[in-house]
Amino acid sequence: MKSLFRPFGELLALVGALVIWSFAFVGLYGVHGTACASGWASPADPWPLRMVLIFLWLGMSVLSGLYVLAMWRRGRSDTEPGHFLRYATVAVAAVGAVATAWLGAPLFLVRVCA
Repeated sequence: MKSLFRPFGELLALVGALVIWSFAFVGLYGVHGTACASGWASPADPWPLRMVLIFLWLGMSVLSGLYVLAMWRRGRSDTEPGHFLRYATVAVAAVGAVATAWLGAPLFLVRVCA
């Protein structure tokens, strides 16, 4: 039965970095929208909210980088399809890490709750 779940695990590994990116996206914009809409943050003092968002973004970026490292160190396969899948997984993980890091650029460029 273990061999039936191996392709599913490979698929999860392939899309794992993009799942991390989506959690970062939803987390950052959800916290930002909730804080601004409910009055937790004000344009007069944006630093508490900005710091929460920066720490959330940094945490997700580090997690994404660790995921790339884990996928790189993952076991190598001697078969050609497994070889391709390993490099495809590392490439998608790297794209997800860059996308997660890029997601935080507005934190430093625009005003909070403007």
